[in-house]
Amino acid sequence: MGPEDASYYQSLIGILRWIVELGRVGICLEVSMMSSHLALPREGHLECLYHMFAYLGKYHNAEMLYDPTEPQINLSSFKKQDWTYSTMSETDRTEVLPPDMPAPRGKSFVIRCFADADHAGDAVTRKSRTGFIVYLNNPPIYWCSKRQGSVESSTYQVESTAMKEATEYIRALRYRLRMMGIRVEGPA
Repeated sequence: MGPEDASYYQSLIGILRWIVELGRVGICLEVSMMSSHLALPREGHLECLYHMFAYLGKYHNAEMLYDPTEPQINLSSFKKQDWTYSTMSETDRTEVLPPDMPAPRGKSFVIRCFADADHAGDAVTRKSRTGFIVYLNNPPIYWCSKRQGSVESSTYQVESTAMKEATEYIRALRYRLRMMGIRVEGPA
């Protein structure tokens, strides 16, 4: 593939990334996987992008519905943890609130996140892929699929890395919402 085709491939990847950002969650993983070939794309990679655009052309009327109602979560499904024998103090287990945050207004909401990872999914580098989706009440507001930065030796380590990335995003999201004056209560 020549430099002109490589540049064309990179511009198509940019377009697909914006399409995913605007709500086409169904191709998030595929766009992420094709983005790993930005430095040295081959003809087969460009053909895959053509297939993705053909899919988007065929299913161009796909829409995402935003249901603002609060989800029904059965809290009895979650086991209560006894922290009396923990080495963590009570202050270590509580969320630190920003001191300069404005007074919260309006109703609160429920933050949910589903995270997953595959173990050594990339056959060449043996790196795993993390994916997570975050919901505010019922509508999804953020989704991510990316290759992990390190090679892990077990599924447990891969899942822990995915959970860490999702947790970091949720902590930053809770901070941003609080700084905008939006009421954030309860665990995610």
